[in-house]
Amino acid sequence: MATHNLTDYEQARTDFSWDDIYAEADWNAPEEMNIGHEVCDRHAEATPGKIALQYAGSEAQSVSNEPSGKQSDLRGGEHEAMTFADLAERSNRFASLLEEHDIERGDRVFTYMPRVPAHYVALVGTLKHGAVFGGINERFGPDGISYRLADCDARAILTTADNRDTVSRALEDAPTVETVIVVDRGGGDGGGGDDSTGGETGRDRSGDIDYDEAMAAASDEYETARTSGEDDALLYYTSGTTGLAKGILHKHRWVAGVAATQRYAVDLAEDDLYWSTADLGWLTGPINALGAWFWGISQFTYEGEFDPEAWAGLLDEFPITVLFSVPTAYRMLREHESVLKEVDLDLRHALSIGEPLSAGVVEWGEDALGVTILDTYGQTETGNMIINNYPSMAVRPGSMGKPLPGIEATVVDPETGEPLQAGETGEIAQRGDYPCFFAGYWEQPEKTADSFVNDWYLSGDLGHLDSDGYFWFEGRADDVILSSGYRIGPFEVESSLGEHPAVAEAAVVPKPDDQRGNIVKAYVVLSGGYEGSADLAEEIKTHVREELAAHEYPREVEFVDELPKTVTGKIRRTELRDRTESAAD
Repeated sequence: MATHNLTDYEQARTDFSWDDIYAEADWNAPEEMNIGHEVCDRHAEATPGKIALQYAGSEAQSVSNEPSGKQSDLRGGEHEAMTFADLAERSNRFASLLEEHDIERGDRVFTYMPRVPAHYVALVGTLKHGAVFGGINERFGPDGISYRLADCDARAILTTADNRDTVSRALEDAPTVETVIVVDRGGGDGGGGDDSTGGETGRDRSGDIDYDEAMAAASDEYETARTSGEDDALLYYTSGTTGLAKGILHKHRWVAGVAATQRYAVDLAEDDLYWSTADLGWLTGPINALGAWFWGISQFTYEGEFDPEAWAGLLDEFPITVLFSVPTAYRMLREHESVLKEVDLDLRHALSIGEPLSAGVVEWGEDALGVTILDTYGQTETGNMIINNYPSMAVRPGSMGKPLPGIEATVVDPETGEPLQAGETGEIAQRGDYPCFFAGYWEQPEKTADSFVNDWYLSGDLGHLDSDGYFWFEGRADDVILSSGYRIGPFEVESSLGEHPAVAEAAVVPKPDDQRGNIVKAYVVLSGGYEGSADLAEEIKTHVREELAAHEYPREVEFVDELPKTVTGKIRRTELRDRTESAAD
């Protein structure tokens, strides 16, 4: 029988102390703590030759798991094995680069990048410098980018030549960003060069910093900032039901919380090769990458988008022992199960996050992957997967599992904050007294305070406990749409729809979908002079996809004469949801 890091759940909850996690840190945590040091420098000293990151480019096929010695951080179709010594050197260079360009401790540095080594280098280097790291997923368009940059007065952004035009459009409304670092992969739209004016969009590009040149010139010796556990470290944005996305701030102590999850829920071991498919543009990416690196675990990353055949090839070629992904990916693998027939799997665990994992997918995983896919639950605010199924604990397919040791969670009455009895539906809630819990919404103390009732943080997710303390998800308490693991706020999508000249009014709701869980459906009232048609619907979809985000655009548009509203003029999304669900049955 396999040995796990957590063998007795109830005993672990009784014995658990956050001080034990802090004791693993190299500095006097949490009084003196820097994430970059804990996840990189101390391993570079102890095990410099161990692989930190094994990278496969989007066109990579058969590749070696030996260190390549390559210095380039980003080349589509290539592969690279970066050691902890490599990561330390390159993150030092990136920190030096930031210092040279007057990025100060506490300044916000964002990335708009694919899953490539340069992205991970920037993450660690920014934290070692004492600046605040924020990731923006490439699915966002210029509106989504500019809002995030402007909201927090960001100072710098790292992107690729392929993405430079999109970033240029975003920077028109983000004047505080003075430093633009561009990785030229070749064949892109240019990060500078002859196009010093940036064409018809964006600001002058003549000041762009060439990543390769700047990194080569930067010092590889850098003294990591002596930050404390209470210093700002990460800033990620999440969608809500009202208003624009909110910035969620995490401190350097955050890494202790995610380290606990990687140890007890993900159950990482010293010789694992861990593939988290999460992008660094979402907090799930740093949760898995930095939480695993805290323990010195080797990781794998793949630049390409999901493709069943490509993933099967990667699982066959690389000795990946732990896989962490989203239900949509597992569902699509199930639909294309034949690609796994000849695959020699090394998996000993598989995990899922983002939306409820159905019992059917769990059962399929046991047969096709040879492992039980463990469902996990968390939010950007919780900073971590706080309710999990564990390898040593009996899994109840369809259940979210039980709280991580060290975290108090339950189901409460959202009006009073009083815990409910087993079987009673309420809001999933937790005490915010653990290291990775968010420090607050960026410059919105009132919204932060409104998230609590009776000292319980309200998640906005409905659920219930069974008699044995397992959590069961029942849906959102608000109008946030869960689609393919993404949280999509209706306000942002409706605002983008409203910018199209044909749209007089719009409302979006989730529509059940077998593959994605839900898709975004838009009900649109047209402006005078427009008639609904399939071509117009496609034009409206494209508008939102290009201007806001590729994951948030409505995949279905229905034209209506009017939207149902309350007497005060508020859109009755409940009525639209009921109509949508009835039509889907």
